[in-house]
Amino acid sequence: MVCKNCGANVGKEYRLCPYCMSELEYPENKAEQQPIIIQNIINNQPNVATSAPPTVSNHQLCSPKDKSMALILCVVLGMLGAHCFYAGKAGMGILYLFTGGLFGIGWIVDIIRIAAGSYTDSHGLPIK
Repeated sequence: MVCKNCGANVGKEYRLCPYCMSELEYPENKAEQQPIIIQNIINNQPNVATSAPPTVSNHQLCSPKDKSMALILCVVLGMLGAHCFYAGKAGMGILYLFTGGLFGIGWIVDIIRIAAGSYTDSHGLPIK
């Protein structure tokens, strides 16, 4: 499968492109890929249907969640685990809800982690 946004070759097990996080559309047959190839020839781009996937370093893969929203939720409602629920970590959110942000220590640590950019979502992707 070829991502229409970035041109990366991705497997059928993905719903979102792991390189650019855009939603993938799966063609039923190869005839539907032909307009992409023709458009790439017109735009002087390589044939993405046969080219190798781009090399992407890990720092380019990030969560679709917004870092500033996570930080605001953590500062304002972090003791209740709102930032955990936002990041998709429902289990941790419930734990924060019943323990007061892990007795305030986990809340402070999460503020620092979100501000530093090392806080991850439920899929392990950093929230940037």
